[in-house]
Amino acid sequence: MKKWLAVSLLTIVVAIISACSMLQGTQEREAGVGKEIALTVQHEQQELEQKINKVNESVELGMSKVFSNLMSLKLPQGLELESNETSNSKFVYTDNHKKVKLELRHDPEQPVTDAGIDGARLKMKAILEHDSEGEKLEWLKNETMLVHRKHIAVIEVIMPSQKGDTYRLLGWAELDGALLEISFSAPVDEKDSWQKPVVEMIESIQM
Repeated sequence: MKKWLAVSLLTIVVAIISACSMLQGTQEREAGVGKEIALTVQHEQQELEQKINKVNESVELGMSKVFSNLMSLKLPQGLELESNETSNSKFVYTDNHKKVKLELRHDPEQPVTDAGIDGARLKMKAILEHDSEGEKLEWLKNETMLVHRKHIAVIEVIMPSQKGDTYRLLGWAELDGALLEISFSAPVDEKDSWQKPVVEMIESIQM
């Protein structure tokens, strides 16, 4: 009889221990799932906050989005969009007197890589020298810059003309696998008013 009771008690103790282990394992699994869900929610909240901060930063800096939001940049103040000359692949901005002009062009039919941008700069310099017809060009900048991890080739030059010398800034970059062209021109006597804002525009570009 005593032996039977001992066996029964032992069986009951084993059953209790087993039940406790199962309960503990279930609780641990539930805690693990809960932790994973919490981490996922936290990660999504962080991503949302980063997107909101980026939008707010763009608004604060006066950034404009172009080319179906593929690119954003800080446009110089004093330029207005000419709606009758724009499309999703070309934007034209001018001042009130139509003396200053900024063109942004994205050409999907001209594929290019980020690594090939510096070559475009060298070709354009040669084209400008050829088109000057012997007139001496004043080179202000001729380099390829790294802007927000993208290469942007930039040429700043003063081009002589019988109608009046012109300050020009030309830029090229790769946008969504195709060529992005930037062209700015202003009378040379207005260079000091526009040069800094236009260079800041180039430095603000995000793609």
